[in-house]
Amino acid sequence: MTAGLHALLGGLLAQRADRVAGGEMTEDDPLEVIIRGESLSARLYARYNGTLVLALDMYVDDVEDDPAVMHWVATRSGVMPFATLHVDRASVPGSVPSVLMVSHTMVAGAVTGEELDEVLDALTHMARRARGRLGELLVPAPVVPDQSVPEQSVPDQAVPDQAVPDQGVPEERPSAAASARSRSVDDVLAELDGMVGLHVVKREIRRLVTAQRVAAERRRRGLAGAQISPHLVFVGNPGTGKTTVARLLGELYRSIGLLPTGQLVETDRAGLVAPYLGQTALRTTEVCRQALGGVLFIDEAYTLVGGERDYGHEAIDTLLRFMEVHRGQMAVVVAGYPLEMARFIDSNPGLRSRFDLTVGFADYATSELEQIFADLATANDYHLDDDATTAVRRYIEAWPRHRGFGNGREVRRLFTEVTRRQAELLVGAAGAAGASVPLSTTDLCRLSAAAVPAPPVFRSHRPSHVVGGYL
Repeated sequence: MTAGLHALLGGLLAQRADRVAGGEMTEDDPLEVIIRGESLSARLYARYNGTLVLALDMYVDDVEDDPAVMHWVATRSGVMPFATLHVDRASVPGSVPSVLMVSHTMVAGAVTGEELDEVLDALTHMARRARGRLGELLVPAPVVPDQSVPEQSVPDQAVPDQAVPDQGVPEERPSAAASARSRSVDDVLAELDGMVGLHVVKREIRRLVTAQRVAAERRRRGLAGAQISPHLVFVGNPGTGKTTVARLLGELYRSIGLLPTGQLVETDRAGLVAPYLGQTALRTTEVCRQALGGVLFIDEAYTLVGGERDYGHEAIDTLLRFMEVHRGQMAVVVAGYPLEMARFIDSNPGLRSRFDLTVGFADYATSELEQIFADLATANDYHLDDDATTAVRRYIEAWPRHRGFGNGREVRRLFTEVTRRQAELLVGAAGAAGASVPLSTTDLCRLSAAAVPAPPVFRSHRPSHVVGGYL
């Protein structure tokens, strides 16, 4: 009987696991799995009356014996329904950190797949909530100065559970070292400010982050307020920095406590839509699970809108359901051309209700494209002389700024072509002078005007929008 239950329960957990680490599901050797991004231990044992029970322990975080944490755990354990919040203390104080767990036990013989799903949903939700509150206890959130009303402490019991935002799902157990490596809001904003151009984008991201920080502080103090959507629409031509800004947005959300990990998961129609009926929902759900705790970036999202027999609508419906069920646990950024993205948002009422902020990425001006080229050269230990700088400017000025213009991507392609041509010039010069003539460091670092291709001649009559992007 016990062997059969081990096999049955182990199979049910394995079917739902992102990864199985191992273990025999015994008291001495628990089954360790990663489910929905959370670390879970499962043990099968007999109670004093002989009843076999399945004990599920979901990891929250490593904790020190901090009095505030211990008081909070003690007070919350008495009022949490369904599961128990507890601390497993180290057998030898100070040897290893204590572990905060959320636990639940089930009568093993009555476990079904549906019941197990409900339990895992509840444990995952409680673990994330507990992790968020733990972070507030150990590392206070940034405080917005209030000159008129003195700050008052709000007891944990006076703040309803729903006031604490759901936390996302880290792929691995968070640690103090990992938290120490996370960058501050100011550090991430400094990198954003260091990007070439994007003045409107920088202003909008700063406004969004400020609003989210204030909203988080209001929730921390138990104040009511509208929930600000973390989901965004990025519109613009390719190569305007949308992916990079989405990555920085994830870091910013992580720094202000809105998301726990802030990783960026990139995808497009091919990553969400499957070729056969019934597979698209599974593929889309899997991609969304990878993004839990961070940002899901969907490029050319408008391609998901197709005809009646197209499976793209299934991907949209699955995405919306996932966003609703895991509200507060991830942010979604959809990107594409302006007109197509407007039609995409209007294609489904659920999209309109979740994406209420659109950020426009204008095409780079000629001077900005020159700066991108110069930055690439500096980052790769190259130096442009004055003639090379002029040749690059002439080449960039010849580019037509039409719909689909590659912006930064075009500059990177040009830089690759220039360095390749410069290498050919160096090898040709060395060969003419004799194989024994070594190349100097100056020669290896120099980009000459001869390495820059002649400006292309375009016969297109499409309109050019050099400064303000395109309509």
